[in-house]
Amino acid sequence: MTVEISNFSFTLLPEKALYKTDERLLIIADVHLGKATHFRKEGISIPAQAQQEDYVNLEILFKKITPLKVYFLGDLFHSKMNTDWYFFCNLIEQFPEIEFTLIKGNHDLIDDAKFDELCIKVVDAIEDTVFIYSHKPLPEESNHKVNIAGHIHPGIVLTGIGRQSVKLPCFYRTDTLVIVPAFGTLTGLYSMDRAAASAIYAVLPDCVRRVV
Repeated sequence: MTVEISNFSFTLLPEKALYKTDERLLIIADVHLGKATHFRKEGISIPAQAQQEDYVNLEILFKKITPLKVYFLGDLFHSKMNTDWYFFCNLIEQFPEIEFTLIKGNHDLIDDAKFDELCIKVVDAIEDTVFIYSHKPLPEESNHKVNIAGHIHPGIVLTGIGRQSVKLPCFYRTDTLVIVPAFGTLTGLYSMDRAAASAIYAVLPDCVRRVV
């Protein structure tokens, strides 16, 4: 699904990512790599291969979209360095033509120098003439630009006949904010306030549809 945000064209992808057409910029939030390994180290029983799908999904997405730039909107890794780092290195090294930037989130504890070794730039936020890209949504009064952020893991509950309901990831939009859904497979969903939104787009397996 393609939408206009401040007169710029963006594609809302069913892969739970956002694509800014004019810059060939792919925007991904909250992958939380290494989460399964982190939990296993803490004694929480999670299958060793529980998160391998994330690496496959990233590789497929990069090949499908062929972006020039990728912004990770924070929480790329769930916690400290673990063996998942080497899977990530193998992934990034397959795409030397892409310029990667990590906008640090509250879970990003790995030393910036390790990302520098992979030619991944690490910043606190990115601001241009129209947009501010950050991990957490910024206070509305702090800027007069559109804030594109992650962190929340937005979800929307849809109900049907017979009191059936399903909670789906979503893109959440107000006049000054776009919240990108969490990319990772091991992430929960936070139910968003419909009344405060100017638009909500539910992510289905093969498409994105506006529901508010």
